[in-house]
Amino acid sequence: MAEQNRKTPYQRRAREAAQREVDRFIAYLQGLDTIDQLAHQGRSIMGMWAEFEGKPPSGSGFNGFCMLADKLEKIRLRQMPEEFARAYDRLSRMASRAPKQVDALCVDRFYRGRTKVAIDPFTEKRYEIHWNDSACAQLLGCSVKVFQRRVTKGYGQLEWMLGFRESAAA
Repeated sequence: MAEQNRKTPYQRRAREAAQREVDRFIAYLQGLDTIDQLAHQGRSIMGMWAEFEGKPPSGSGFNGFCMLADKLEKIRLRQMPEEFARAYDRLSRMASRAPKQVDALCVDRFYRGRTKVAIDPFTEKRYEIHWNDSACAQLLGCSVKVFQRRVTKGYGQLEWMLGFRESAAA
């Protein structure tokens, strides 16, 4: 029975390649998220109106350029490595057909096996959240078996997209 559950070196390489692909996808998404976060750091008219209590601020005479816009433009022009863009394309195509599997793969790589420490601000008590299968399944709103099945099928499909044989991916 244990023999049938062992993976061959080829199957292990296929799984590791698929895991690297998911890691690249997550890194690419985090890079896009950084651009969005920076874009919302600029001062807005409503923000200045609230900051100055409803009275328009007087001008400072500074006629320079916007530092935030310059920073955003540099980040936008930054080139992501080609393999990260390919990973984003592959997993985006996969998400158009099976979004729950891609969500499960991302949760699997980003959370599972890690521990999050939180401190209750009222009692100063320390809580540890262990991201095991049940915590990941709860995050996705499904049962543990469904989460595990989505991860298995997702990796199988991704391994097939990466060019590994279907029989080795199963």
